[in-house]
Amino acid sequence: MAGEAEHLKQVNDVHVDLNIMGIHDVCVLENASQHYKVIEIRIKECKDDGIDTRIHGIKIKSTRERDVGLNIDIFKKEKCVRYPKLDGYDSEILYRRSILLQRFAVLLDSVIQYLVPEWEFSLGSFNMLKSIKPILPLSKKRLSMLDTFLRESELGNPSGMPKLFINRQSAADHKSDPSLDPECKNTVFNQIYEGLRPKNRLDKPLDYRWSSRYDQWWECKFAAEGIIDQGGGFRDSLADMGDELCPTAADTPVPLPYFIRSPNQYHEEDANRDMYIPNPSCHDYSKYHWIGQLMGACLRGKESLVLSMSPFIWKKLIGDDVSWKRDFSTVDRAEVKVMETMETIDQVNYKALFGEKVWTVSLSDGSIDQLKEHGDTIGVSCEERTEYISAVIKARMKECDEQISAIREGLLSVVPLPVLELLTWDEVEKRVSGDAEITIEALKKTSHYEDIEQTEARVKYLWEALSNFSNEDRSRFLRFVTGRRRLPAPIYICPLKALKEDDTDALPESSTCSNTVYLPNYSSAKIAEEKLRYAAYNCIAIDTDMSTWDE
Repeated sequence: MAGEAEHLKQVNDVHVDLNIMGIHDVCVLENASQHYKVIEIRIKECKDDGIDTRIHGIKIKSTRERDVGLNIDIFKKEKCVRYPKLDGYDSEILYRRSILLQRFAVLLDSVIQYLVPEWEFSLGSFNMLKSIKPILPLSKKRLSMLDTFLRESELGNPSGMPKLFINRQSAADHKSDPSLDPECKNTVFNQIYEGLRPKNRLDKPLDYRWSSRYDQWWECKFAAEGIIDQGGGFRDSLADMGDELCPTAADTPVPLPYFIRSPNQYHEEDANRDMYIPNPSCHDYSKYHWIGQLMGACLRGKESLVLSMSPFIWKKLIGDDVSWKRDFSTVDRAEVKVMETMETIDQVNYKALFGEKVWTVSLSDGSIDQLKEHGDTIGVSCEERTEYISAVIKARMKECDEQISAIREGLLSVVPLPVLELLTWDEVEKRVSGDAEITIEALKKTSHYEDIEQTEARVKYLWEALSNFSNEDRSRFLRFVTGRRRLPAPIYICPLKALKEDDTDALPESSTCSNTVYLPNYSSAKIAEEKLRYAAYNCIAIDTDMSTWDE
């Protein structure tokens, strides 16, 4: 707000990214063309529970002296090790290109409101944005536009919170041996799905288009667990569903039929080997639609449903163009390599390698697709290989289009189309499923200390232990404390209130409802690591809120 003291008017609206932690400089006004006697900064809305939203200082910089954040030293070879695609480019060229991109971003911000219409009139797709989508994150207006689209498309919070009774023990039994429950009725996923279904004509199904502040969508009662659900049980149920849909452990069966492991999971060398894709053989589209709705609700708020899908699937979900070599390689790199070999091999060696090839293709779920009528009885000659390769690419690229379409329909019933158009695929993945990489630096940025000093030995042992943890260990620890498997998630570190005189080397305790870990004293970093790892993997049940006999 700026102007005369009694006649202030809004001159700018700033959206600060939720993922920014700690103290950062945020530009609130630039390129001012007139003098203002009074400038007033108002914090209109805080989406992170009011944690440290203070203004720590105000800076005024001349545009001539303003640090644009770029200099040629950033692009020196030793500083670009993490970006192998930049290898071989001259640092001067990279620097000049970066300056050009910055200037383009300024021009983009001046017209972006004309490229993206109001959300309620957004039918079809914004093809004009596709060519510049990788540059959209440079826009300073994009986040405020996203926030506006989401806020204006809200339908209000539900009148009451559904209460769900969930038997996690029966779900665990099913997870260990899915053959005992072929219809998957005992899974947490299906228990929640059935519990949320309208019971009569007067009941309305959840629309999931609520405010981002509405952070608990249902209340859980876990059988034989003493829980008073104030958010922790709900977040635990989302984590349970994610574990059932896309299990993290590669050696366990998949409890539900909606996703399957991508073929890359069977190739040790592939970087995308821990990914899932929708099951081409599963036609339960109502469940896929619900999964899309849950994804939309996560995108709107701060919760996460961890779906480890390949980039190829995320790109198709938001309507991005995909290619065979670059994108489908994240699903089945071996198939891409086979087609490359088939395309380039000479006639002499063709018969030895592909002489028995027929007009069929094996899909990701193992089913066989006939590329021609009676294709399993017709051989592919060397002269026909180009036609065969085209048919294989078409079949594989579309093998789960129906399932993806059902998920996308559910997602778009909760989130306006312009939101997906303004986000890149990896931004959508992080907003829905959280950040898969859990670094020590990221954990420290989200941690807060209550009644305990950072200099205490047990706190130092905590961070030393977490430094030795694998990414999966940290994910388990995060769930033990918050009920979430991925960041962002606030963590509160408190001392454990001793029930006896000496609580040294006891197991830590947690409250997922308040995202709190209670640390006992530890005699060494090694013991702290052992206790923390044991708790992260074995202390999942919520059983300290109340006695199970009181339910």
